[in-house]
Amino acid sequence: MDSLLQEITALPGVFGCFVYSGERQVVGSKMPPIFRKDNIKAIGSLLARTVQTGRMAQLGFKKIEIKYNESLLMIKPLENEALLVLICEPNANKSLIAMTAGMLAGDIEIAMAQAIKAHPISSPPSRPAETIQASQVEEAEIDEKIAPVLEQIKEALAMTIGPIAGPVMKDNIEIWSKQNTPSLSSLPALAKLLCSEIDDKILEQKFMAEVNKFTA
Repeated sequence: MDSLLQEITALPGVFGCFVYSGERQVVGSKMPPIFRKDNIKAIGSLLARTVQTGRMAQLGFKKIEIKYNESLLMIKPLENEALLVLICEPNANKSLIAMTAGMLAGDIEIAMAQAIKAHPISSPPSRPAETIQASQVEEAEIDEKIAPVLEQIKEALAMTIGPIAGPVMKDNIEIWSKQNTPSLSSLPALAKLLCSEIDDKILEQKFMAEVNKFTA
């Protein structure tokens, strides 16, 4: 699987790619370090639900493209409701990438079946009801006055790291709200958490330059 995905990421304009199985698990990934495993899985889950909704409406997808300001998502459905997800530059050669993904799709499906057979996936334990309620309370306690600023920060993060900004922002707001009283004065602490996710000095500086416009 790794060698097949590596062949795709070697194409000009491809940041990374991963395979999301019909069992709702990431079974192969060649993504940059900034993409954490749980965020990759969250992207896969969201895309899988989108494709499933289309199938319920009797829409057969051969490929899906989602374009952001800073990146392009190309999704190729595979057998057994699996997805091959590629994250590319906005102006990448889509024809070349789609052709390569199509040529490798069969081999990827075989490698995925072998990986699942070798490592059966068990269902994750359900979240306790009290944990869900606690999370909902924390989200509700965030001051409405800073909600627009948080949205601006999320947009700045998306300009820096692309489509995973949403789940990254959500995870870190939860951490931030546990460690601090959510307010304008504690926003630098949130920015610090987000910078630790970026883990690239140049991109961090770019992000903080945008954040300072909202928090100054």
